[in-house]
Amino acid sequence: MGWPPRDVSQGFGMVDSMGSQVTTLRLTAKCSPSQHRRVDQILGWSAEMYNALLESWKGSYAWWREHNPGVDAKYPPELNMSRYDLFKMFTRVRGEDDRWAGLDTRVGRGVICRFDRTRRAFYDRCQTGRKAGFPRFKSRRRWRSIEIPNAAPSMVREPGEGGRWWCLRVKGVPSVRFADRGGRLRTALEDSRLVELRIVRTPLRVELHAVFRLPPVPEPVGEPANPVGMDKGLTTRLAFCDGSYEEAREPDLAAIKRRQRALSRAKKRSRTRANKRQALARAWRRETERARNADYRLAHDHDGIGVEDLNVAGLLRSRRNSKKMSEQRWSTLDTILEHKAAKAGIRYVRVNAAYTTTDCSQCGHRQPMPLEVRVYDCGRCGMVLCRDVNAARNICARAFPKVRGRAGREETSPGVARTTISAKETDHPHGVRRRQTLQNSTP
Repeated sequence: MGWPPRDVSQGFGMVDSMGSQVTTLRLTAKCSPSQHRRVDQILGWSAEMYNALLESWKGSYAWWREHNPGVDAKYPPELNMSRYDLFKMFTRVRGEDDRWAGLDTRVGRGVICRFDRTRRAFYDRCQTGRKAGFPRFKSRRRWRSIEIPNAAPSMVREPGEGGRWWCLRVKGVPSVRFADRGGRLRTALEDSRLVELRIVRTPLRVELHAVFRLPPVPEPVGEPANPVGMDKGLTTRLAFCDGSYEEAREPDLAAIKRRQRALSRAKKRSRTRANKRQALARAWRRETERARNADYRLAHDHDGIGVEDLNVAGLLRSRRNSKKMSEQRWSTLDTILEHKAAKAGIRYVRVNAAYTTTDCSQCGHRQPMPLEVRVYDCGRCGMVLCRDVNAARNICARAFPKVRGRAGREETSPGVARTTISAKETDHPHGVRRRQTLQNSTP
């Protein structure tokens, strides 16, 4: 089973191994004070169970190391209990523990599934040579979701005649209410298969996440008729091949800074500090949701999207402009656009970003382009264009090379040598060479 991302907004998803798309709807839930207390209670039990599984896993490794001293070998993963063996063990635990006996079996199985995913991810990191990062124990305060895998549609009750509120019906779990704005949930229940339900506590509210597996989306046939290329930048967040722009993000962090200062002045381990920590978490959550919703509203009337494949993690490791880069949310935007393209059945292509700025989108001429030069003035054909729009056109041409009318040349590999001119010839106080130099340049 393909497991969807943990935190989503308007409807986030992925394509699993079966070719179908997994998407999540996030709905705001209404809880009474007693229901809030019950949710906190179940979250505490889940964290306790997860820690017990983690402790058992560590204990089995310690036992194996004790009985195999001096053996230069890795711990055999086959000694671990499988997910289904843990399910059987949980069945026996439910017979002895009244707390879990009063809950639906799938609530405890959700904790086991989460532990199994954590364990698999740890082994994957070890095999690929990445930093292992052994899983940590979870405190009650850091466990925020109740997962119900293999959920049935009958768990979600529709409102009655003339009613507004939907209701969640699961044994032992609070019957939270929520509204289906826009009819997204009703449409998903009719057209898709319900995979999982989650009750998630965020700093702002309690939410119900409904995970659906959508029918397979047919692959787009033929070349797109109206594709678009996007170039990422700091002066403008996105530049499109048609000459339009999206302004760079400048998040308003005044409220966050004010609450951070208040938290730093609070006495440690006091109730006031805990309240101010929650206020700071709510401020950060509001800013994150504001930025995410703006990214989801970024829609385009195109049947093909080409973006540059940047190593954003590597760029953020540099000291220069790393804060400005992180504010633009390039990786999150790529993930959202890819999801929207897959859901709409249009092509989404990531291309190599090498030489997209230095190559002329009209004739293919390559010339040096320092960062302070914001206008591309071609030394061969005389084309004068914003450097970001020129890069966006090159991205579109590389993503969709067979589409006519997107560029005036045939796309070649980034490593192919081209006619170039020296950096001295392009120097000009305003970033544009004189037209006389263009006319006298050698093609």
